Amino acid sequence: MSNFELVIPQDTLETQKRYYNRKIHIEKKMEEIPRQYEGDIRRYKEYCCNTGQIVGTEAMLDYLYISLIEQRVKKTTGER
Repeated sequence: MSNFELVIPQDTLETQKRYYNRKIHIEKKMEEIPRQYEGDIRRYKEYCCNTGQIVGTEAMLDYLYISLIEQRVKKTTGER
């Protein structure tokens, strides 16, 4: 057997640590809902429940379509 040592450069460990910390930070931010959007998100989730849709891209597009076309919500409101 040979005397083989696995050496990981310090910058690689720092990079991995930074990646991990960034991932944790992003996950925490994804859980936060800014106060100004709470009502919008609640109405969207209620819409999904009322129409039997799964919360996701297609349901969001449907919700926006209904809001803009049928309810005549102004585009600037929908852009939030």
